[in-house]
Amino acid sequence: MFATIRDLIAHRRLLREFVVRDLKARYVGSSMGFFWSVIFPLLNLAVYFIVFRLIMEVRFGDKMGPEACAFWMLSGITVWTAFAETISRSTNCLVENGNLIQKVVFPSEILPAFLTVSSLINMLIGIPLVLLGVGFFILKGDTAGFVEVETASLALFDGQVLAPPPDRTLRWGISMICLPLLMLGQGVFTLGLGYFLSTLNLFLRDTYHLVGVLVTFWMFATPIFYPVELVQSARDGQFAFILDINPMHWLIESYREVLLFGEWPPLNFIAPFLLVAFFMFAAGSTFFRSQKARFPDLL
Repeated sequence: MFATIRDLIAHRRLLREFVVRDLKARYVGSSMGFFWSVIFPLLNLAVYFIVFRLIMEVRFGDKMGPEACAFWMLSGITVWTAFAETISRSTNCLVENGNLIQKVVFPSEILPAFLTVSSLINMLIGIPLVLLGVGFFILKGDTAGFVEVETASLALFDGQVLAPPPDRTLRWGISMICLPLLMLGQGVFTLGLGYFLSTLNLFLRDTYHLVGVLVTFWMFATPIFYPVELVQSARDGQFAFILDINPMHWLIESYREVLLFGEWPPLNFIAPFLLVAFFMFAAGSTFFRSQKARFPDLL
């Protein structure tokens, strides 16, 4: 792990060049350029909002209107999009850059790293949209438009309500200083997973295709478009364990606490996530470096 960190620091200039090149290449020839970083999450939000909120009528009590629900979803979509994009691209990055690895002395460690940094920068462009949404509710004077996510009143598909919801104040807070910590943890977790999957893909090329399916499953297993209680109450709580073993649930809920409610990230979420993130980075980077000498032959 520490050897990988040293290599990334030693090749930081090359890493920066790859990040800049990737950010430029994303929108080359596009008339709106980086503005797509804002449009893409909004397009995803429109699709899932129509399906989950308008058609399936998943609600967080009577006080959360469509506007509040949309920004609640957007905060999760923004984080998830960066994560899913990095995992999908990192899995195949060694194969796609095989010519560099085979023909020159190239620090392959920067391939998953530059994809991770690029996606985080892209996400950073979209986060202000969520904060502007919070400002909209503050100016509107409807700061109680959100309810307690963990104990919300949930109107199920048959119209039943589980419990009365306590109000939560929507606000900006000093807790936003935790955003760099959350992004660091997200980057460490994503990079470690990228190291592991990119290496595994050299041994089993079907990994790239399996990851696409698993990322979709993981997305719907994470409360991004529906309330936590929907999982906790399904089949008398038989699926509640999914939340207990889902690091992205911990991360997204931590982001929501900071971005929407001005609260500090819950310790029972952020602490285990950071532990899992550094463990994933240690395991992934170790596996990556142990097989690095075989990369030219495997390619």
